[in-house]
Amino acid sequence: MAMGRDKTGVLLTGILIGGLIGAVLALLYAPTSGKRLRRDIARKAEEFADDVENIYHDGKEKAFEWIKEGKKKAASVVEDAKNIFKSST
Repeated sequence: MAMGRDKTGVLLTGILIGGLIGAVLALLYAPTSGKRLRRDIARKAEEFADDVENIYHDGKEKAFEWIKEGKKKAASVVEDAKNIFKSST
């Protein structure tokens, strides 16, 4: 399951970087004035930073959920092992 999470992270990173590159290229090739172009690039960079921050926080929440779930499963496995050991002695 961890391998699937790695692939998802790589995919999301690729999408974000590709989107940023596409947005910057679209702005650079659009017929606008320099002042407006700089403003548009700054706005897109701010939007990108917000998107990255949201993804970071969502990922952090998911990681804490997975850790919590993993601890519960580990405790269950330990309890099962103790019960098996007790019943075998």
